[in-house]
Amino acid sequence: MFRRCRDRWPMFAFFDEDKSLQKDKWASRYDGMRPVMWDMTGITAYAFSNSDYQRLTFSTYYNENCFKGGIFCQPCGWMGTINAWTGGVSDSDYNRREGYLKQQQQFQEKDLVTIDGQERVVRFLNIYDKGYRAKMAAWENGKQLVLQPDFKESDKRFNRHQTISSASVASDRGGNERAVNVSKRAGLISKGFQSNSDPVRFNSIWLTWSFQANFMFERVL
Repeated sequence: MFRRCRDRWPMFAFFDEDKSLQKDKWASRYDGMRPVMWDMTGITAYAFSNSDYQRLTFSTYYNENCFKGGIFCQPCGWMGTINAWTGGVSDSDYNRREGYLKQQQQFQEKDLVTIDGQERVVRFLNIYDKGYRAKMAAWENGKQLVLQPDFKESDKRFNRHQTISSASVASDRGGNERAVNVSKRAGLISKGFQSNSDPVRFNSIWLTWSFQANFMFERVL
């Protein structure tokens, strides 16, 4: 039942809904923008006896067999998840190939915003951690924008602007960390993928739980 509801519900909060429900700090910081915060998380899996499955699911970052799933959160507190992939995939590859950027493009082109008497497309501003290589993929899907902490090369120091900018993005993304925690509260997800787990059902629970959580818990932002 919850999966059917999720499939029929809009994936994202509409622009006007997001603005009317978000706290004042978001309105002042991202006035006229359509920000969405994205993150990845690992979902523990058992060690597969099949060597191919073992290789595909092992993540060097988490140092375990796992699945990886994307989580998003908008300033109004609306959150959601997208499909879980095998843990060996990189965050950048997942970001480029999963398809959510195309979904966001389609959403922003339908959810037109009246500005100065004209209906216009307000592009998504994707807020990522610094590990993502996402700018080109976002631009290729409806010229979406990307905001990330500045990346510091090993032999260089941040200037004042980079320090303030990176700290601001990191502070804003704190709420998305809470969204990650909420998305893994479902019993079957918190226990991880077991040897008797059905992958289709497991992914369905992963997708459905965060949608359901929007109506069960206080908003994460």
